[in-house]
Amino acid sequence: MASANTVVHSESHMALRVAFIGGGSGGHLLPAIAIAHALLRQNAGSRFLFLTSHRIVDHTVLSVSGLSDPQSQFVSYVRLSSGRGMWSSTGQLWSHWKSFRQACRLLKSFQPHVVVGLGALASVPGILAASRMRLPIVLLEQNCLPGKATRVLGSRARLTVFGLPVPQEQRGLWPTPVTTCGTPVRAEIGCLANVPTSQVAQRRRILILGGSQGSESINRIVSHMLCTQRPNIEDWKIVHQTGEAQASAIQEKYLSHGIAARVNAFLPEMGAELASAGIVISRAGAVTIQELACAGVPAILIPLSIAAEHHQALNARLLAQIGAAVVVDERSSEATVQCAGHLSRLIADSETRLQMASAIRTLAAPNAATEIAGLLHDIAQNHVVRPDDSVRQRAK
Repeated sequence: MASANTVVHSESHMALRVAFIGGGSGGHLLPAIAIAHALLRQNAGSRFLFLTSHRIVDHTVLSVSGLSDPQSQFVSYVRLSSGRGMWSSTGQLWSHWKSFRQACRLLKSFQPHVVVGLGALASVPGILAASRMRLPIVLLEQNCLPGKATRVLGSRARLTVFGLPVPQEQRGLWPTPVTTCGTPVRAEIGCLANVPTSQVAQRRRILILGGSQGSESINRIVSHMLCTQRPNIEDWKIVHQTGEAQASAIQEKYLSHGIAARVNAFLPEMGAELASAGIVISRAGAVTIQELACAGVPAILIPLSIAAEHHQALNARLLAQIGAAVVVDERSSEATVQCAGHLSRLIADSETRLQMASAIRTLAAPNAATEIAGLLHDIAQNHVVRPDDSVRQRAK
């Protein structure tokens, strides 16, 4: 099988034009934002085009990304229906065809040196457009099991970059070069890897995360656990990120049960939140796992049970196997009791928290964004798109 080691790293850092294609959740956009900032640190002249979905979460994440208008263009180019699957209806097929044509026009105008696919359905029309135009493509796959979009588009890429260790059988069958760099995280989170794990074990703050859009099941399980099971949290502070839809209801529930908690719909300063957390209760998305790994925080993971091909459950199992996290099945009738038991044990045992913090740190890759930025330079300098390139003709 081809190896990414065949790519020769260059020390020169030209100003790149990079198109990032995909969206629909913070987990797809946050790695791209981290890579964009790494490219700007290498050359402030770098420019970016983000082709995203129309979902409000994409606008929310990009609006607090720190990427200014002269640096980046954000375009909602594809609509994601509630139906599962790309070809679930004739109307959806027509919508994706229009997205494909819009992506062709935008890529022709922007003339990227390299195109980065961020995974999930929102990346498919745009990456197909980039492939038709013969632009060099890099795919990001953050989970340990390649998603459907990554598998469909894999043969069109120069390189696929994984965030978590990939089973050997998957690597052996992959049609193009593969490397594992870790999931890119923002610099303020990556620097948390330098904080001694002994300090993490002394913190008294529980951070509850439902992902960029919130999670109804995590909100329900955790709030019910805190209000009815009453684990011994008297000297612990609670921060709960709920998503917009349930922020008021969860705040009222805590108040009615005498629980002092800071409830936020969205947490824009995740680095600061993780820097003060001693225990995290969260989903098991790849971005979240890498952020926890850099911060060295022990976790109670509640994987999204309807995640495509159960990738969150596989991610959580990987952490549980190395002693970095404990796992609660949200579908279980005992989920609340299980969560209370895990939390009570972690609160009572600082040594266990220290062991889990050390274990999760083994997955930390704080320099992943910089490493991937270097790979993009390598690929771009072997395929520089100039204004007179025939790509203009192919896009017509």
